[in-house]
Amino acid sequence: MGRRRSVGRRPLKRILFWVVYALLLAGLTVGGLEFASIFFAPAWPAFELRPIKASSEAIREIKTLATTPQYIPFYNSWGVKDRERSVTKPTGIQFRSIVVGDSFVEGAFALPTVTDDVEQDWASMGITDMEAVNLGISATGPPQYYYRIKRIALDLQPDAIVLVFYTGNDFISQTLSPWSMPPFIDELPEPSVLGTVAPHLTWLAVNRLALSEYGRGNKPIPNEFDILAAILKKPRADRPALLAQHLKTYYFPNKDLETMREILARGGDRFWDAFEDTGSEREFLMGWMIATLVDNETGTWKTALDAAEADQLVSPREIDATMSWLTAARDLVEASGKKFLIAIAPMASMDPRYVEFWKPWPRYYAWNPQREAARRRLEVALRARGINVIDLSQTLAGVPGTYRLTDGHWTSLGTAIAAKAIGSELLKARGIVRAAQH
Repeated sequence: MGRRRSVGRRPLKRILFWVVYALLLAGLTVGGLEFASIFFAPAWPAFELRPIKASSEAIREIKTLATTPQYIPFYNSWGVKDRERSVTKPTGIQFRSIVVGDSFVEGAFALPTVTDDVEQDWASMGITDMEAVNLGISATGPPQYYYRIKRIALDLQPDAIVLVFYTGNDFISQTLSPWSMPPFIDELPEPSVLGTVAPHLTWLAVNRLALSEYGRGNKPIPNEFDILAAILKKPRADRPALLAQHLKTYYFPNKDLETMREILARGGDRFWDAFEDTGSEREFLMGWMIATLVDNETGTWKTALDAAEADQLVSPREIDATMSWLTAARDLVEASGKKFLIAIAPMASMDPRYVEFWKPWPRYYAWNPQREAARRRLEVALRARGINVIDLSQTLAGVPGTYRLTDGHWTSLGTAIAAKAIGSELLKARGIVRAAQH
């Protein structure tokens, strides 16, 4: 009887042996790959901040920008558009603020960033012991903001953290759930199974496989920036057809060529005029913009024709889901004894020049009143939860020239106005009241 029991245990022992062996082998493999990845991934905090290496040298490879260095931004060793910063608060700095957001914080091309202007504004007042660190990363949203604060910003010894929320694309439908199972792999700093044990390997895999929001959101068309720049050098009468053919080839093979040509020709000379200015506020034609324009103008989904219709299209679920991330970010920061502020960047429809420019394309423009309705609803919800909201629409509304016509980001004027509002609130957070200016 005893002998039979011993024989019966052998298969179970064999199974346990192979399970343990497989786990050890997997652990050694992942550990080895993680060690090797350290030599390919950037150092902390750069590898947790963005899934791609940002450098001025890479941008210079774009032929259109190669001869115009004034448009090429500077990226520091962290991979953000900012001067070099230290992980610890520098000697002589009494109040360090961290500004977190997407491309509105990162800034367009080589234009001054909002943190540049905040510090310059403080310096003009004789305040040199305050710092505004830029943690703006393009193509990110509330989940990345939350984890960027949790895993990076709070380790930089801040006194205050400002989250800049962009009305145009920061609303989400995914609610923050602390009990949800993380995916096997995800873009850092968001959590994942692989990211927990091998963060450098995770960065390398996301980088190479284009698994980030940035990688998923940009259609890989080789040299598209230069292709579109070349089209702008053709006679104006020829440009709509050439752009329509570009969209037919790379974006919409099933859309009617003539329909797309007509849509792209609606703006006439006023549309092409926007690209003739080669000054510091130069506009660039981008594939995602004309693709979104055509997609909206040929779409059949419901759009808002006025403010009342826009308000009806606001999704309460979207507001609640977005609030879950923003309130969690507030709780995280305040639990660490730091001050937390949210600045709400409104749509480009604040700028009357932008409104006039996009009149020929009502379905494309309709996104502006729809998102503005959501912004107003969100601000009410945030204030109801006791969150300090910096409503930038109060200072930007009605001021022409504050938004870029094509990509809808702030111009240098819009950035300066937003920076003054944010900087003033940070002064209040420190206990300094700005003198009234006349």
